[in-house]
Amino acid sequence: MDPFRNFNTYKIDPLTEIRNAGIVTNGSVFWVSSTADSAHTTRTNNFGNNAVQTTLQGAIDASVSDRNDYIMVIPTDGGTVRALGTAVDVNEDRLHILGIGYKPSPMAYNGLTFNGYVATAQDSELVNVTGAGVELGGLRFLGTSAVGTGGTMTSMMRVGTAASGTPHDFWMHDVHIESNVAAADNGTAVIVDFVGDVGGGITGVSFDRCWLGNWGWAPEQVIDLGGGTAGPTRFEARDCTFVLDAQVVGDDFVRNGTGLTEYALFKNCDFINVEAGTALTSAFTGAVLVDNPLILRNNSYLNVTQAGTDTEAYKSPAFSGTNPGIADTGIYIGTAAISPV
Repeated sequence: MDPFRNFNTYKIDPLTEIRNAGIVTNGSVFWVSSTADSAHTTRTNNFGNNAVQTTLQGAIDASVSDRNDYIMVIPTDGGTVRALGTAVDVNEDRLHILGIGYKPSPMAYNGLTFNGYVATAQDSELVNVTGAGVELGGLRFLGTSAVGTGGTMTSMMRVGTAASGTPHDFWMHDVHIESNVAAADNGTAVIVDFVGDVGGGITGVSFDRCWLGNWGWAPEQVIDLGGGTAGPTRFEARDCTFVLDAQVVGDDFVRNGTGLTEYALFKNCDFINVEAGTALTSAFTGAVLVDNPLILRNNSYLNVTQAGTDTEAYKSPAFSGTNPGIADTGIYIGTAAISPV
């Protein structure tokens, strides 16, 4: 390289950086561009037909497992929401799916939003993750679980299936998933549902800075960590917000997984029940296997009586006084006077 080159004569092709987005990878970089965008044709000409895909599923299908392929979702012109016709199947390993220009926010930009089914026919979920080592960040999934001729959606996001891959090492960050339905729309879909798989359990799941829930109704659960199945082991959620509008005290944010989980950690998370008249008995429900603790650290809870009632649920910080009781410092109390312990 000539260190004294004349930059008035030599030019640097900016596409060498644009195509790779500063990413070091042994795989490919794909760009999801809406055909309605004014720059779509220019992007296709500059990036190449193979690099530009018009749908997220098309980009996933073009990817190859274990090559660290990246999928960059370009925001649509004017923030137009992308409507899904079928569920997005993330079925490749070591795949990175990122929204361009995302930022930590309780609601992702509309131009990075994938909307639920607008027709009566629908799949049982919006997103199904079965690939291992997947990164998903900076996107919003806004759905509907309305009953139609095609059936009823049972979960917004499903992680793992009984018949395909085991999504170990799944990292989701800066993602907004909202069911956005009311009672009349059969708003009972689980927001994130972990299901059993042929591998015997998903190992290593991290959620960071995610917004999950439904402001207008109570989903069946915001997160189902397996319920009657093994559920994920070494699950960690950090700096996440969980929202629901409870209808009965038995509603919950998280249903614990049974069997071997090693541990489940929720750290610096906020559990917001916007229904002031219905305080949840427990934010976490379901039995936890002994020696597989549920660890709740520096969380806060609104309109919740207890964070977790199971004997394997451990909360910190907490304090006790002269009376035989322990107080959870993370539960909001409003303006009511509280007697010292």
